Amino acid sequence: MSQAFDLEQQEYSPGFHVPENYVFKSEKGLNRKIVEQISEMKGEPDWMRKFRLKSFDLFEKRPMPTWGADLSGINFDDIYYYVKPMQEQGKTWEEVPAEIKETFDRLGIPQAERKYLAGVTAQYESEAVYHKVREDLEKLGVIFTDMDTALRLYPDIVREHFGTVVPPSDNKFASLNSAVWSGGSFVYVPEGVHVEIPLQAYFRINTRNMGQFERTLIIAAPGSYVHYVEGCFLAGALVRTRDGEKPIEEIEEGDEVFTHQGRYRRVYHTMQRPYQGTIYHIKFFGDSWRALHITEEHPLLVVRRKKAEYRNETYRPEWLQASEVKPGDYLVIPVPQVEQETEDDLTVAVPVGRGRHEASEKTVTFPLDPDFFRLVGYYHAEGHVDNEHYLTFSFHAEETAFLEDTQDLLERFFDKTPVKNKPRQNGQTLVLCSTEVARAFARTFGATVFEKQVPDFIRNAPREHLAQWVRGIWCGDGSYDARKNMFRFNTVSGELAYAFRDALLRLGIAASINLQNREEPRRPMYVVVVASPWNEQFGRLVGYPAPAGKKEGSPFALDEQYLYVPIRSIEIEEMDTTVYNFSVEEDESYVAEGVVSHNCTAPTYTSDSLHSAVVEIKVMRGARVRYTTIQNWSKNVYNLVTKRAAAYGDATMEWVDGNLGSKVTMKYPAVLLMEPGARGDVLSVAFAGDGQHQDAGAKITHLAPYTTSQILSKSVSKGTGRASYRGLVRVNPGAHHTKSSVRCDALLLDEEARTDTYPTIRVEENRTEIGHEATVSKVGEDQLFYLMSRGLDESEAYSLIVNGFIEPITKELPMEYAVELNRLIQLEMSGSVG
Repeated sequence: MSQAFDLEQQEYSPGFHVPENYVFKSEKGLNRKIVEQISEMKGEPDWMRKFRLKSFDLFEKRPMPTWGADLSGINFDDIYYYVKPMQEQGKTWEEVPAEIKETFDRLGIPQAERKYLAGVTAQYESEAVYHKVREDLEKLGVIFTDMDTALRLYPDIVREHFGTVVPPSDNKFASLNSAVWSGGSFVYVPEGVHVEIPLQAYFRINTRNMGQFERTLIIAAPGSYVHYVEGCFLAGALVRTRDGEKPIEEIEEGDEVFTHQGRYRRVYHTMQRPYQGTIYHIKFFGDSWRALHITEEHPLLVVRRKKAEYRNETYRPEWLQASEVKPGDYLVIPVPQVEQETEDDLTVAVPVGRGRHEASEKTVTFPLDPDFFRLVGYYHAEGHVDNEHYLTFSFHAEETAFLEDTQDLLERFFDKTPVKNKPRQNGQTLVLCSTEVARAFARTFGATVFEKQVPDFIRNAPREHLAQWVRGIWCGDGSYDARKNMFRFNTVSGELAYAFRDALLRLGIAASINLQNREEPRRPMYVVVVASPWNEQFGRLVGYPAPAGKKEGSPFALDEQYLYVPIRSIEIEEMDTTVYNFSVEEDESYVAEGVVSHNCTAPTYTSDSLHSAVVEIKVMRGARVRYTTIQNWSKNVYNLVTKRAAAYGDATMEWVDGNLGSKVTMKYPAVLLMEPGARGDVLSVAFAGDGQHQDAGAKITHLAPYTTSQILSKSVSKGTGRASYRGLVRVNPGAHHTKSSVRCDALLLDEEARTDTYPTIRVEENRTEIGHEATVSKVGEDQLFYLMSRGLDESEAYSLIVNGFIEPITKELPMEYAVELNRLIQLEMSGSVG
């Protein structure tokens, strides 16, 4: 069985800080008074105060390490060792101070992650400001809380295990952490309990010269495990992209998809996987032809249906798994947001080619005023281009007002009089004979109804302009059903249907899209229905007087950010199939089948200054723990971490470690194989860029017979970066019939890049199998030539080589960590060549 503890993830994005507004901030520097003050402010028992003071004495006595990376830049007297950001920990996310919530939101930790994970702890400076664990896990006896709360509520368990795997005397930085630790995670999984989704913690430093010293203690009782589960869509789910809707299985890296923020963002990773389990089929009102077909844990942006919120109060969307939503809850459709508004005093010049005897290319200028937008609306509904020379509009013979308005607008904007043909079969055409204008309309808006397109200057136009475009396109292809008091817009173009609905949403008018399938060769018809039997705002816009009689309400709701559509039904089915997902830059969400879905990838955040953590794990008999870390600290951080686990009989401990960023990293996840049958695995990858030193590795100690271990280390160095593997495999006397395999590979990208390997193997028992391999390689010219001959540029070729090099590590990561690691390395690689 697969198991995972995903408890720490730290990734760097460009640094920022918010104004400090703290309950308490200690003086700079470290002394016994500061240590006692930390313990007193936390209300700790006397034994912990004594433990801290003893650790402080050890810290003062121990010299700085002189091996490994250069640590001379650390000034212990210039660090704040304790900052308390808020008086009490938030029981709900709403109780966390606004500036702290905003920080975590900016760092990419949305409600989706808080809802999606089994448990979440968020630490800001020295304290956990928010903690939540799912109620179903609490009922099973799972304890997942911050370390300070654990000491208060479970003092006997903490005292029994605290400092037993990593004692204060282990090294100088373990002594420091033991003296001033604050925050961190405490996990206890009872015997035989299976946690099916991950526990995760986030850490953030905001204060300049802040030190963070979280302490993590994990105890997995016999037979327990944690397993990561990911969410996805079935094939065929239509995803909205900038170029129209595409089936999710056809989404590619580089596509731009519509996100929950109402904007388009780039896809940077795609994935698919076999799936056997529960699929939720969710249908909703509005776009009634659609349905979601998703795995049960996939997060959706939802508003729970509450009577108090049903009509008047503010709707508050939250990320919920598909298994948590119910009929009547609202899914959301984003209102498009303008990223760069079209200025109404500008013009658009469209090149239309040049004649046979003309030296320069001609252009046609479109004036961006509201009346021109109405003309474009007429064209989108009733216009087409014939033979590149004739701009033609076709109206019903009785639509004389629209025909005359179109004629006036053409004469006004292009200084040409169109030809009005005689009515034929209840239709009448208006033709402007101008090759330049016809080409300009064809290139900008599409030549036929099947090619119609809506450029960004229309979509991003001021509301006054957009309203006139809506008026024009509806006057051409719209209708009013007097029997139902309902406005409709009909088109065979999905592009026009969604652009029309988007424009209505921006104007504050709710609308839904239906699809009418028709017999071949007729194409399906999209029908945009303006919500409610009568919409006064839309009626005023298109010039319809309000009818007499009762006006019923709409089943939808609309605000500036979302259209809310109620769920109609939910069906559940067990399936054996293939599912798909992808990752999106910044917003980490996308619109599939019309509504918002999260992409389930991991969040990003940043830190600075000194990070010196301790992680202790006890894996009892038959249990299995996976601890995954992907971290990318800002470039001035000293990241000095002690991580060690003790694995007992037939237990398995897996460290999966990704290290990017920081000025210096010194980290060597360790496993003590305590009893027969225990297994320890360490998978690590390090990326050292300019001025960075990644000194990472692993330590395995075989203390009992019939134990096994594996170390796989990959490092990449570019620029002036230096990566070092520092490892230890030790087989103690009596640990016979042990097996250990060590492989460390290094890749150098530049002439000044450096890599070092410091393997240590100590075997004090004859009956063992020990293997060690190490390779160092450079990117070959033949590799680059081959890839670049296939259309890649040099930077892309380097990135592809690096991703292939670390693939043995990434394939062992849960989906969202593999995605983040590949993305981080891609960012690190950008600008590295050329």
